[in-house]
Amino acid sequence: MARTPEPTQAGSSSSDDLNSTLTNSGSLRRLLPVGLEEAASRPIAPVRSTASASPSSTSTEQLTLTKTQARSAVPTGRSKRQATTAACGACRRRKSKCNGTRPRCSACHDRGTDCEYDTNVAETHAQALKRKYDELQNSKSAAEKVFEILQTRDEKEAEEVFQRIRRGADPAAILRHITFGNALIELALGPETGYRYEFPYLPDMPAFLQRHDNVYLDSEVYACVLRRSAPGIPAVNAQHRQHLTHPPLSGSQQQPYCTVATAGRSINPYVAHGSAVDLHSDPYHKPYHSATVENSRLEKMQPSQWTSVSTDDALLRKFLHDYIMYDYGWNYFLHLDYFLDDMANGRHRFCSRLLVNAVLCIGSYHHRGLQGRAEYWNPANIVYLFLAEAKRLFEIDSELERPIPLSNDPNGERRLREWEERRLTTIQAGLLLNVLYLFNGSDKIGWRYSLRAIEMAHEINLFGPAQPEMDREMRDVREFTAWVVFTWQSVNSYHYFRTPIMRHPPQVPLPDPIENPQWYGEIWVKYPASQSRFPTHLGFLFKAKAELWTIMNDFSLLSFRDHGLPLNLPIPQVLGFYNRLVDWLHKLPEPLSPRKIVTPHQIKLHMHFYFILINILRPIVTSEWRNGTLSGKTIPPYTPHDAYINATVRFETLIRIYYLRHGFEALDSFLMQFLGALAYMTIDAIAQNPAAPHVETLRSTVLLATKGMWEQAQSVYVARAVLRVLTSAMRPEDVQLLKKFANVEADTDIHSAPLEQPIQSDWPTFVVRLDQNPDAVRLGKTLSSKLERLSLDLTTSSPPVESTPRPRNWSVIL
Repeated sequence: MARTPEPTQAGSSSSDDLNSTLTNSGSLRRLLPVGLEEAASRPIAPVRSTASASPSSTSTEQLTLTKTQARSAVPTGRSKRQATTAACGACRRRKSKCNGTRPRCSACHDRGTDCEYDTNVAETHAQALKRKYDELQNSKSAAEKVFEILQTRDEKEAEEVFQRIRRGADPAAILRHITFGNALIELALGPETGYRYEFPYLPDMPAFLQRHDNVYLDSEVYACVLRRSAPGIPAVNAQHRQHLTHPPLSGSQQQPYCTVATAGRSINPYVAHGSAVDLHSDPYHKPYHSATVENSRLEKMQPSQWTSVSTDDALLRKFLHDYIMYDYGWNYFLHLDYFLDDMANGRHRFCSRLLVNAVLCIGSYHHRGLQGRAEYWNPANIVYLFLAEAKRLFEIDSELERPIPLSNDPNGERRLREWEERRLTTIQAGLLLNVLYLFNGSDKIGWRYSLRAIEMAHEINLFGPAQPEMDREMRDVREFTAWVVFTWQSVNSYHYFRTPIMRHPPQVPLPDPIENPQWYGEIWVKYPASQSRFPTHLGFLFKAKAELWTIMNDFSLLSFRDHGLPLNLPIPQVLGFYNRLVDWLHKLPEPLSPRKIVTPHQIKLHMHFYFILINILRPIVTSEWRNGTLSGKTIPPYTPHDAYINATVRFETLIRIYYLRHGFEALDSFLMQFLGALAYMTIDAIAQNPAAPHVETLRSTVLLATKGMWEQAQSVYVARAVLRVLTSAMRPEDVQLLKKFANVEADTDIHSAPLEQPIQSDWPTFVVRLDQNPDAVRLGKTLSSKLERLSLDLTTSSPPVESTPRPRNWSVIL
């Protein structure tokens, strides 16, 4: 197959081809004037000639001419010479005839002058001028894009771009480098199925977690991450794994992971856009943060119509996307489908300016391309602007008085209905503002928004049955919001040792996610290099979380008082809650079972379960179940100590699997609670036995948890404060290791660097236990008081470590 000659700067045909054409064509030979045959047998346009060049090299280095130039370079025998396409610069200056021969025309050759062309071959001067103009415009556009990159990229990338500019690189080359580099990263992240994060310090799963009854080491996500069996794990069949997941209640009470209602239906929970999806596909092989939300509404959304903070719809859509992707799956304070429908269509029934500004504010915290997002106090920060606007609108909307319908007012019912709808979006926004203040370490202020939201919920009878005249959409959103408010107050009551505000869940029961999926909605995500989209099983997660916190609301009602009463419960009551919790785990639907969980929120649900077990079992860890137990009650075969050890093992296993699959870079607000708890428990174990042979394994756990806290601190301010509390309890050498493995600059003082803003938090630190009196919290165990005391203790080189009483036989889990 003939190879087409590659074009050079002077033309598109080689000089050898033209030479052959001129010498072998009889018709052309007859047109040549006498004396030019010899010239036609020579190469016409060599690039350069050297005395030592070989014939072959000379022919390959010769410039070529197009057919048009060949005709213009060779006279045709006419009496009148043909005009050239473009004359050289010298001929234009002296206004002489130019035959256009390149690289040197005949006139310049005869006069011995330099011959330069400012046009390309076969290009007129007008065409050359237009080409240069287009090149200038493209160059300007590339420079503007490079300038934008310097503004938006992180410090390391911006510094690299700046150094390239200093080295003389042109904007187009820099832009190509950045674009090509990003494409390579996406390509490597997309189809690569063996990608995983690596544990810091020690790369392997700790041996004390590799127990035969640790079902999470037999999970799909761990197998896909590891791509091999974990060392030291004996082969156990699925039925035995299920039996060993938790102490069974009794033979007749043992429950499968699917409910009876769903077990009979042959429905694959992993159905993507109508087609079955392999369980070993993208969600198990790729990090969650590599996916994107698939929702057609986002593409045409114009969020700038709902906020005065920014008119950049592209940026605002990114914030909205990241809110849905990372926060909504856990803190679902609004019904996403109805909210997006009204937002896209400009309706105010389930959407409001207040609600949009609060959502965009949370989304901006989750957007990793936004630098300095943790600096909520900075007026130049868009996070600050969104929060200020949301607070202003909340003050207005929350104080709207209920309209009084008059008998002669034809619009009275409509105004009342609109007021109730606005109340509904204001309630949802109040919970979102509570979350924002949690991000900023100001939960004392944030909790007031939740209290006001609950007051407004009673104003519109949110927790009662729906009125008959309401349409289905309004009933769904009201019932959805009622369960959201109940769940949120239960979570806050438990974690802050408060008496719950609501004693009972809403009157309307939760629907079946399979029979009524539209009540919950769904989030679909798509991974790189994938043709399918995948559900996050939002309905299953919502229902499971609401049921879990219904149990814990009952626990908090019995445990916590506002006037310093003891928090410990008698063993029979603890046993009753233990059985309710284990029964809840056994009844989880298949996508949320220990073997099938994969997304961060699904894994986090199981973390929360074991975190609760650790807290309720720790006060009775040295007791026996039968001490004081009434006859006829179900008693697990495990002792409280054994159940406690199993909970701690699975709790750490879940955190490690979460990191291996998804990493800790993406903001996950509730993950901080679990990372801090794991870090403090392990720091305490090291302090009690620093010479133990397994101390290096414990050190790796501390480094993993604090590394995660450091990465979360890049997004939210409260994580900086928690990290400071944790590092104050660590050994100095471990803090230095943390700087290495968390990529912290060597001169950064994690422990003693002053915090930019005060912390106003009643959140109990990790040393507070449920069997302690609430007065202990008020006497220096909250996050705020701990930080105040640390600021007074900075003169000491190694702050003392507060220790909790160690459970009996602690070394079992080490």
